[in-house]
Order: sequence, then C-alpha cells, then structure tokens
Amino acid sequence: MDPGAVAALRLDRTREAYHNHDLVTALLEAEELLEDDPDNVEALEVLGDTELELGHGREADLIFSHLLDLQPGEPVYLTGQAIARFLHTDFEGAVEAGMEALAALPDLTEAHAYVGLSLERMGRLDEAAEHLARSAELDPDGWAPPPQVEEIPWLALLEAALAMVPPDLHSFYEQVPIVWQNLPDPGVLRGVDPPISPLVLALYEGTPTGPGAETGLRPRSMRIYQGNAQRFARDMRRLTEDLAHALAAEAADWMGVPLPEPEPE
Repeated sequence: MDPGAVAALRLDRTREAYHNHDLVTALLEAEELLEDDPDNVEALEVLGDTELELGHGREADLIFSHLLDLQPGEPVYLTGQAIARFLHTDFEGAVEAGMEALAALPDLTEAHAYVGLSLERMGRLDEAAEHLARSAELDPDGWAPPPQVEEIPWLALLEAALAMVPPDLHSFYEQVPIVWQNLPDPGVLRGVDPPISPLVLALYEGTPTGPGAETGLRPRSMRIYQGNAQRFARDMRRLTEDLAHALAAEAADWMGVPLPEPEPE
C-alpha cells in the first residue's frame, strides 16, 4: 500500500481513538505518526488535544509551540497554548497566548475562558470577570456563569461526597478537619513536578512522613476549593461525584494505599 495511504489510515485511527476518548491509544498512534513525520500538522493537533485532555499542560505547551513554529500566529494553536500554560500554572504565559489569539479572532470562547481563569488566579478580578462573561455569552452551555458561593449548600455537598468515599477510607475523615478556601495557592500547586491542576477540588495540608495507614498520622487539614467547585455547581451530581473522588484520592495518597475500586451499582 502507498505510504501516504497508510499514514492517512493511521491518522483516521488516531482521530477515532481521540473522539472515543481512548486517550492512551490516541497518544500512542499520534506519537508513532510523528516518528515518521515530525511536522505532521494533523497528528500534532490530535496529540496536543490529547495531552490537554490528559491534563499534561507542559507537554501540550511544547506541541502547540511546535505547531506555532509551523503556522505562526494561528489563533486555534495559541488558544491551545493558553490552555496548556494554564494547566501547568504559567498564568502569565496563558494570558499572553490567549490575548494574542483574541487579537486575531475576538470571539474565541476558550481563549476568553482561559484568559479569564488565569487572570482570576493572578488577582486581576475585574479583567477576569470580563473575559469569563464573554465566554458565557459565546457558549452559554459550556461556560454559563456559576451560582454564587452563598447559593451552594456546601455542608450538604460535603456530606454527600463523604458518603460516596469508599468505606476503607471513612476513618481518615473522622480525624481530619475540613478547611474551605476560595482557590489553591499557586505555590502549593507548583510544589510538585509536574504542578497540580489549578482546577483541583481538594488537597491535604501537610507532608506524609511514611505510610499513614500504619502510623495513624493525619494531615493538618483537608482544603476544599470553593472557587473551583463553584465552576461545576450547575451539575450538582457531577460535582458531588468529582469531590468524592478528589477526597478519596487525597486520603489514599496520604495513607500510601491504592485508591479502592468503586463498588458496582
């Protein structure tokens, strides 16, 4: 078969895997295509989007930088770069890339959204609100304004999420105080490599000194980030499930045990 036809079939498989949310396959297929042709724009596009879906901001930033070397100033690639930089807590870089994209195409929804989210974390709240409001105008379903903090039943949400935490981890939360905070401190996010996602819902405060399940030691607190949770509060069921997963993952990480498999429904 003609090499070009083979590459086209592989690219189709790569795209299909991505659209089916089989991200590992999409990643591997795209990387194999790029071994033969490092400047294959379509494979780079799929790889960049896949890395974003996986939350790999640093890797995605490199891919979108490569795409911008091939097609300088392309607004879609600049938007991808803005998202990637946000994910690895380069908020200034995210604003720079997003604003360059918006200078070319002023109605790019995700560029407005991620510029807004980045400005929010830089403390530039009025500017952030303008960009987030514009993203909501452009895509009311995807970026609708969240409920006000005081409209969310936080204690009921926490109770429902804790009830969904696997039973093996329940005792952990009997000894750990909950602290409510608006957004995570960027320094905390950058305290590990790669950085923790700025959209994280919960993080323990403290450093494990050994397998917590054996020592009985517990963190000083578990911080729940209301500003991040607020973004998902229009779908309370999803938010409850996501918070439960975050609480379970943090407890398992502290205790040095595998995250228990969810019980079948």
